[in-house]
Amino acid sequence: MPSIKQLAGQTALYGVSSILGRLLNYLLIILYTQVFEMGEYGIVTKLYAYVGFFLVICTFGMETGFFRFASKDKENADKIYTHAHTFVFLLGLLICGAVFVNSGWIARALDYPGGDPQMIRWIAVIIFIDVIVAVPFARIRFENRPLYFAIIRFSSIVLTILLNILFLLVFPSIHNGEYLAILKPLVDRAYDPDLGVGYVFLANMLGNVLMLVFLGKYILMIRLKFDRQLIAPMIAYSFPILITGLSGMANENFDKILLEELLPDYFYEGQTSLDSLGVYGAVYKLSVFMILAIQAFRYAAEPFFFSNEKDKQAPQLFARVMYYSVLATLVIYVGVVLNMDLIGRIFLRNPDFRQGLFVVPFLLTGKLFFGVYINLSIWFKLTGQTIYGTWFSVLGAVVTIVGNVLLIPVMGYLGSAVTLILCYFSMSAACYYYGQKYYFIPYDVKKIFLQIGGAIVFSLIIYNIDFKNNWMEEAAGIFFTMVYVGILFLNEKKKLFKKT
Repeated sequence: MPSIKQLAGQTALYGVSSILGRLLNYLLIILYTQVFEMGEYGIVTKLYAYVGFFLVICTFGMETGFFRFASKDKENADKIYTHAHTFVFLLGLLICGAVFVNSGWIARALDYPGGDPQMIRWIAVIIFIDVIVAVPFARIRFENRPLYFAIIRFSSIVLTILLNILFLLVFPSIHNGEYLAILKPLVDRAYDPDLGVGYVFLANMLGNVLMLVFLGKYILMIRLKFDRQLIAPMIAYSFPILITGLSGMANENFDKILLEELLPDYFYEGQTSLDSLGVYGAVYKLSVFMILAIQAFRYAAEPFFFSNEKDKQAPQLFARVMYYSVLATLVIYVGVVLNMDLIGRIFLRNPDFRQGLFVVPFLLTGKLFFGVYINLSIWFKLTGQTIYGTWFSVLGAVVTIVGNVLLIPVMGYLGSAVTLILCYFSMSAACYYYGQKYYFIPYDVKKIFLQIGGAIVFSLIIYNIDFKNNWMEEAAGIFFTMVYVGILFLNEKKKLFKKT
């Protein structure tokens, strides 16, 4: 049976793109909070929230559907891949084409500065490219090619970052005559300072195009024909995952859509609701350190769980995976909370954005329970009862919507952060309850909660100590993070390196 060490090794490889690559992408917050005002970044935050919903609809859960059916019928994996890919290609073409054609109306409805039809067309292309590479990426994971996966993702992200720097920093400086005056006539023909945040989406679109180059072989395997007997069960299996994905996207992004609508202007002194959305979107990025680790784990864990589902010792192995994945997220929690002010000064260049740092521990706690849910959710994927995933996600979406509607007007974006915790905790509790009935896994719930509670209490106690000056505060944050990691290692090293 594959060991925890093997899973950790695959997670590390996928993490080259999912953690390191996307971390580099999130470092763009340094640039964005330097060149954009709060309200401008609020525009970026809200538009990407909408992008997430469209992407989920267009991919239709077919990545997981491909995994499920290809794992059960490896001889016909090519045929299954072609049908899954063709389905999402046509669906994406239909929906993204509609957005592209109606870009003018959408731009007027948004009524944002820089929200011209061209930017909406770029967003449509971004979504479409993400859609047509989704199943090829699943195929690469199915073929156990994590290095190739990492190279593609990483290359696309690096190009996107470089283009952001070019469009938002280099071109404006040349345009303003700060340096390289010889290039000013050329830059002035290509650069439009009025486009503003539109350059964020242009850079993203061009970065996505690079993925098409790398995945050309897989994309050209598309054959526009359907075997109804093959595609119908895949659609039936994937549809609940689509609903799950939409509900999950509501859990992650509905706060960013509701915040501007529900928060009164100047709830926070000197901020419009759009400004507050920009602040919340920026500090939300600081919680992504945890979500990146969870995502990397998810890439490696899904095929790992499927390949071990028939092993007699699988439940015990899955319980250990849960425990150590929680410990890993707790290390990130402690590290971010204890160094929150330092991280804020590094990543949020404009001090106006740092007003929202107080919600970061709440956001991290919500992400932590999301990681717990990801582990728990494997039971309905292994048993094919994906309808339960739909109900759990719908539960989370209901909590998200109700929580945000009730709490945003009275608590501001802290209400959104608290709602995130309530959302993922309720989903985890429901998933655990039903999972133990249909696919029993001996999770050590008491020990897990003791670890979570201990990490939160430890972090908040240390964070609230007055260290008199920034230098001592930063040194203490790093020191006590290392203390926490050391304590964990000493307590767990014998079990961690135990042969499975």
